[in-house]
Amino acid sequence: MAEFGKRNTIGIQPVHSSLTSRPGTSPRDTHSNGDVSAALAVVNSGKVPAWTRFGPLRLVIVVLCTAAALWYVSATYAGEILRDLRLSGTWQTAYDLRAVDGSCRRVQLVITFCSAKIKSLAEPERAPVVTEFMMGFSSGGGEAIVPVRSTVDPSAVAVAYAAETRLVNRTLTWLVVTTILAALLIGTANALRRGRYKGGRAHRSLLDGLAELQARVATAPAAQHAAP
Repeated sequence: MAEFGKRNTIGIQPVHSSLTSRPGTSPRDTHSNGDVSAALAVVNSGKVPAWTRFGPLRLVIVVLCTAAALWYVSATYAGEILRDLRLSGTWQTAYDLRAVDGSCRRVQLVITFCSAKIKSLAEPERAPVVTEFMMGFSSGGGEAIVPVRSTVDPSAVAVAYAAETRLVNRTLTWLVVTTILAALLIGTANALRRGRYKGGRAHRSLLDGLAELQARVATAPAAQHAAP
């Protein structure tokens, strides 16, 4: 019986004076383009945000790579998962089929990518059907690859291990992976839109806010001496 193959800066000077907003004003000064609230957070933490170290090119690359990965995962695995969910409980062993070239590749002990070819014994000249699936926290190594056919849709063929044994695992793994990729894509695209990168709109606003805070600190002692 065939088996799946086994695991093949910007510098910031310290501020010693206490900084308080004037009564009736918000941390972001309405007469300034600087983000004073973000600047205060930088002063309190003593370090600038990590996104100020990277330019827009890195964000663009992340957006493109994440979009490509999301498309690939959806195009490769979503169709068979939906079909197997629809035909769940209708699979029977197909003795006129043979599963060959089964292999699994595990990544960081978390996600395993498997594939196999299903060939027809009655029509050996017909091109084999390639089945691919993804599952989490399972190696798949040494598992038997038994070809099955749906009694409802005879044209639908699969591997019993994927269509029956690991169907719930495949579904949950696909949902988790696509959710993570979609969140990363949306977050990165939003950061690009808001200018949260070195030289971007948010970065310039942060620098303006720091400059404004330094100006306030510099003028505070003079105002205290001038007071009666």
